[in-house]
Amino acid sequence: MAEEATPITCTGTVTARVEGFTRAQVWPFLEDFGGLHKIDPLADISYALEGVYGHPGLIRFCASSTTTETGETKVLWFHEKLLAMDPTTYCYNYEVLENNVGFTYCKSSFKVVPIDGDEKLGSQIEWTYVSNLFEGKPPEHVADYFNTNLQIMATNIKKYLEEKS
Repeated sequence: MAEEATPITCTGTVTARVEGFTRAQVWPFLEDFGGLHKIDPLADISYALEGVYGHPGLIRFCASSTTTETGETKVLWFHEKLLAMDPTTYCYNYEVLENNVGFTYCKSSFKVVPIDGDEKLGSQIEWTYVSNLFEGKPPEHVADYFNTNLQIMATNIKKYLEEKS
Protein backbone atom coordinates (compact mmCIF):
# COMPACT_ATOMS: atom_id res chain seq x y z
CA MET A 1 0.00 0.00 0.00
CA ALA A 2 1.38 3.41 -1.01
CA GLU A 3 1.83 6.08 1.61
CA GLU A 4 -0.13 9.29 1.11
CA ALA A 5 2.02 12.38 0.68
CA THR A 6 1.60 15.02 3.35
CA PRO A 7 0.48 18.24 1.68
CA ILE A 8 2.84 21.17 1.98
CA THR A 9 1.17 23.79 4.11
CA CYS A 10 1.48 27.51 4.60
CA THR A 11 0.85 29.16 7.91
CA GLY A 12 0.54 32.81 8.60
CA THR A 13 -1.35 35.71 10.03
CA VAL A 14 -2.44 38.78 8.12
CA THR A 15 -3.76 41.90 9.83
CA ALA A 16 -5.77 44.98 8.94
CA ARG A 17 -6.66 48.00 11.04
CA VAL A 18 -10.06 49.58 11.50
CA GLU A 19 -8.89 52.78 13.18
CA GLY A 20 -11.27 54.75 15.35
CA PHE A 21 -13.71 51.90 15.98
CA THR A 22 -13.90 49.48 18.91
CA ARG A 23 -13.94 45.70 18.79
CA ALA A 24 -17.62 45.78 19.74
CA GLN A 25 -18.34 47.95 16.68
CA VAL A 26 -16.27 45.83 14.25
CA TRP A 27 -17.27 42.39 15.54
CA PRO A 28 -20.87 42.23 14.19
CA PHE A 29 -19.57 42.37 10.62
CA LEU A 30 -17.40 39.30 11.20
CA GLU A 31 -19.84 37.52 13.48
CA ASP A 32 -22.34 37.34 10.59
CA PHE A 33 -20.73 34.15 9.28
CA GLY A 34 -23.26 33.73 6.48
CA GLY A 35 -23.02 37.36 5.36
CA LEU A 36 -19.47 37.47 4.01
CA HIS A 37 -20.66 39.10 0.77
CA LYS A 38 -21.71 42.18 2.77
CA ILE A 39 -18.09 43.09 3.53
CA ASP A 40 -16.11 41.21 0.85
CA PRO A 41 -16.94 42.29 -2.70
CA LEU A 42 -14.88 39.33 -3.95
CA ALA A 43 -17.80 37.18 -2.72
CA ASP A 44 -20.83 37.72 -4.95
CA ILE A 45 -23.04 35.66 -2.66
CA SER A 46 -22.81 33.93 0.70
CA TYR A 47 -25.40 32.36 2.95
CA ALA A 48 -25.89 29.75 5.65
CA LEU A 49 -26.65 26.32 4.21
CA GLU A 50 -27.31 24.52 7.46
CA GLY A 51 -26.86 24.93 11.18
CA VAL A 52 -27.51 27.68 13.68
CA TYR A 53 -25.90 31.13 13.43
CA GLY A 54 -23.06 31.59 15.91
CA HIS A 55 -22.84 27.88 16.73
CA PRO A 56 -20.26 25.29 15.69
CA GLY A 57 -21.37 23.26 12.71
CA LEU A 58 -22.87 26.18 10.78
CA ILE A 59 -21.97 25.72 7.12
CA ARG A 60 -21.89 28.64 4.69
CA PHE A 61 -21.77 28.68 0.92
CA CYS A 62 -19.83 31.41 -0.87
CA ALA A 63 -19.41 32.02 -4.59
CA SER A 64 -17.95 34.60 -6.94
CA SER A 65 -17.52 34.87 -10.65
CA THR A 66 -14.24 35.67 -12.32
CA THR A 67 -12.98 35.99 -15.86
CA THR A 68 -10.29 33.52 -16.92
CA GLU A 69 -7.26 34.40 -19.04
CA THR A 70 -9.18 33.08 -22.08
CA GLY A 71 -12.10 35.44 -21.38
CA GLU A 72 -14.47 32.79 -20.06
CA THR A 73 -16.53 33.35 -16.92
CA LYS A 74 -15.80 30.90 -14.15
CA VAL A 75 -17.71 30.58 -10.88
CA LEU A 76 -15.50 29.94 -7.85
CA TRP A 77 -17.30 28.46 -4.84
CA PHE A 78 -16.63 26.96 -1.44
CA HIS A 79 -18.34 25.58 1.65
CA GLU A 80 -16.97 26.57 5.03
CA LYS A 81 -17.78 25.14 8.44
CA LEU A 82 -17.78 27.17 11.65
CA LEU A 83 -15.74 25.29 14.26
CA ALA A 84 -16.02 27.72 17.21
CA MET A 85 -17.22 31.24 17.90
CA ASP A 86 -16.62 33.30 21.04
CA PRO A 87 -18.21 36.74 20.94
CA THR A 88 -16.71 37.57 24.37
CA THR A 89 -13.20 37.39 22.90
CA TYR A 90 -14.27 38.52 19.42
CA CYS A 91 -13.01 35.45 17.59
CA TYR A 92 -14.09 32.46 15.54
CA ASN A 93 -12.49 29.46 13.83
CA TYR A 94 -13.59 27.73 10.66
CA GLU A 95 -12.42 25.29 8.01
CA VAL A 96 -12.82 25.17 4.26
CA LEU A 97 -14.70 22.10 3.06
CA GLU A 98 -15.60 21.35 -0.56
CA ASN A 99 -14.49 24.01 -3.04
CA ASN A 100 -13.16 24.64 -6.53
CA VAL A 101 -10.86 27.48 -5.46
CA GLY A 102 -7.79 25.30 -4.89
CA PHE A 103 -7.88 24.50 -1.18
CA THR A 104 -7.28 20.89 -0.27
CA TYR A 105 -6.79 21.90 3.37
CA CYS A 106 -7.47 25.16 5.17
CA LYS A 107 -8.31 26.07 8.76
CA SER A 108 -8.51 29.71 9.77
CA SER A 109 -9.39 31.99 12.64
CA PHE A 110 -10.52 35.59 12.83
CA LYS A 111 -9.88 37.69 15.91
CA VAL A 112 -10.51 41.36 16.62
CA VAL A 113 -8.05 42.96 19.04
CA PRO A 114 -7.33 46.56 20.11
CA ILE A 115 -4.64 48.30 18.04
CA ASP A 116 -1.42 48.15 20.07
CA GLY A 117 -3.51 47.03 23.06
CA ASP A 118 -5.33 50.39 23.17
CA GLU A 119 -8.98 50.29 22.11
CA LYS A 120 -8.98 54.12 21.84
CA LEU A 121 -6.84 53.72 18.71
CA GLY A 122 -9.31 51.31 17.15
CA SER A 123 -9.35 47.65 16.23
CA GLN A 124 -7.15 45.28 14.36
CA ILE A 125 -8.51 42.21 12.60
CA GLU A 126 -6.18 39.19 12.64
CA TRP A 127 -6.75 36.36 10.16
CA THR A 128 -4.59 33.34 10.96
CA TYR A 129 -4.49 30.39 8.57
CA VAL A 130 -3.00 26.97 7.96
CA SER A 131 -3.48 26.06 4.32
CA ASN A 132 -2.20 23.97 1.48
CA LEU A 133 -0.27 25.61 -1.32
CA PHE A 134 -2.33 26.28 -4.45
CA GLU A 135 -1.25 24.00 -7.27
CA GLY A 136 1.12 25.80 -9.62
CA LYS A 137 1.33 28.92 -7.45
CA PRO A 138 4.25 30.14 -5.30
CA PRO A 139 3.90 30.13 -1.48
CA GLU A 140 3.37 33.92 -1.50
CA HIS A 141 0.09 33.38 -3.37
CA VAL A 142 -1.63 32.03 -0.25
CA ALA A 143 -0.54 34.99 1.91
CA ASP A 144 -1.52 37.43 -0.84
CA TYR A 145 -4.94 35.77 -1.15
CA PHE A 146 -5.69 36.17 2.56
CA ASN A 147 -4.15 39.64 2.85
CA THR A 148 -5.99 41.05 -0.18
CA ASN A 149 -9.35 39.81 1.08
CA LEU A 150 -8.72 41.07 4.62
CA GLN A 151 -7.66 44.57 3.51
CA ILE A 152 -10.84 44.87 1.42
CA MET A 153 -13.01 43.65 4.30
CA ALA A 154 -11.43 46.06 6.81
CA THR A 155 -11.84 48.98 4.40
CA ASN A 156 -15.50 48.13 3.88
CA ILE A 157 -16.17 47.69 7.60
CA LYS A 158 -14.63 51.10 8.31
CA LYS A 159 -16.64 52.68 5.48
CA TYR A 160 -19.91 51.22 6.81
CA LEU A 161 -19.13 52.34 10.37
CA GLU A 162 -18.22 55.86 9.22
CA GLU A 163 -21.52 56.09 7.33
CA LYS A 164 -23.39 55.15 10.53
CA SER A 165 -21.47 57.71 12.66
